[in-house]
Amino acid sequence: MPLKLAGWRGGAAWAAGLWLVGAMVGWSGTQVYVVEPGKPESGLELLLVEKEAAKDGTSLLVEPGGSEKKISTDKIVARLTPAPGRGTQVDRKTAVAAINALLEAKAKAAALERTLQEEVEKWKKILDQLPSEQDPEALKKAEAAFAEALSKAMPKPYDPAGSYSREELAAQLAALEEVRKTFPGRAEEIDRQAEPWRVEQSEMTAGKKKLEGRWLSPEEWEKEKGARQKAAREAFLAKLEIPEAPPVLIGQGIFLAAAGMVLVAGFLGASFLFHGILEFIRHRAWWKGTAWTLAGAAIIAVLGRATGLALSAPEPLAAGSSGNAENIEEIFWQQGGQKKSFPKELKASDADLNAWFTKRLRFSPLKVTEIAVLAAESWKLDAEDGTLRLDRTGRFFGRTLVLRHEMTFNRTEKGEDIYRIEAVLGQLPLPPALVLRSWNQWTETLAKMTAAMAAAEHVTLERIEKGAVVFSGK
Repeated sequence: MPLKLAGWRGGAAWAAGLWLVGAMVGWSGTQVYVVEPGKPESGLELLLVEKEAAKDGTSLLVEPGGSEKKISTDKIVARLTPAPGRGTQVDRKTAVAAINALLEAKAKAAALERTLQEEVEKWKKILDQLPSEQDPEALKKAEAAFAEALSKAMPKPYDPAGSYSREELAAQLAALEEVRKTFPGRAEEIDRQAEPWRVEQSEMTAGKKKLEGRWLSPEEWEKEKGARQKAAREAFLAKLEIPEAPPVLIGQGIFLAAAGMVLVAGFLGASFLFHGILEFIRHRAWWKGTAWTLAGAAIIAVLGRATGLALSAPEPLAAGSSGNAENIEEIFWQQGGQKKSFPKELKASDADLNAWFTKRLRFSPLKVTEIAVLAAESWKLDAEDGTLRLDRTGRFFGRTLVLRHEMTFNRTEKGEDIYRIEAVLGQLPLPPALVLRSWNQWTETLAKMTAAMAAAEHVTLERIEKGAVVFSGK
């Protein structure tokens, strides 16, 4: 690829032509030869040479594309190396040799002075990035410039346990590549910094997922994820502390008041009977005696009936005993452990709740002064359409008694919730004040037991259906 040069204008043409061609062809091994012309009146010839073979004073020059040209070695004025592009690695020795060759060419070809000087400046910039080991200040300056560029390109080092998006990886590798082009002499060190980022990108492209610094295939990921979730679930449930429930269903104050009323009523009944008998025997007052006797007998009969109803057991609840406590534990894990949002509908079967009560329900110990109380032993639920029954079994001086609440739930067309609550001890109906007091005690205890998943704050009762209670998330 010969070019002829005559005067300053020819030098400008060379700068715009030859060096541009050299840049497009690439620096790798290509040099620019300044050759004396074959005829004295002609200008200098410029050749792009990929290879030179000299023998017996003759040089065989191989140009890009494979064409060959033989010339006398003495006619070669200068062998010039174009400045490499960004990212091309070059050593200090090569840079110094290129600058010296350019300076020699300036002395021989004055028309090329401006263009050659520009090339010299390019090589000097490259040389500044390749400081000599004999120049500590230059080394220190170059190292500081490299460290600054590297810190800007990579503000944070690669974290093996970290998680990166595809965009973050692409941006990081692009930034390191820019540093590599700016500091080709540090390419090996930059490649070491970029290697883990490249591995991360290739593994992600292959469809793998990272877990604690390890890359797993989708199958390994699911297996590992399932095992870890199982272990985390077991650890959460093992540490889950369910508050103890109050041990007293009916306090001794109520029993003492009831006992006092029974004693007073019994005393009155006995007094009426005794008075009636006296009327029969002493005064022969048949009508009076009959009235007193019937009144006393009625009081005694009512007391006996009430005692019998209280001590008798109500009909057993229809709730099955085949429930699985793990279903309720799973709700605790999802809402309390994984912090998932509550679904629109959350259904809990009465059988599962009863199994969970059997597994988790614990009662606080009785106080020393709590003697005449109905001490709680167990809970059991039964759900029917619109009705929830709760049996709380307890013991009173060694005898088993059942406190049953029945809640009826309805929702009006306007969306208003209507509750009706009744309670019996055995089969004896209880007064409203005692019904509400004992029911509120149970709901407050239940709220404390489910505090781990904040159920009281996030769910409301939606409906009661056969065998299950349905809640809705707020």
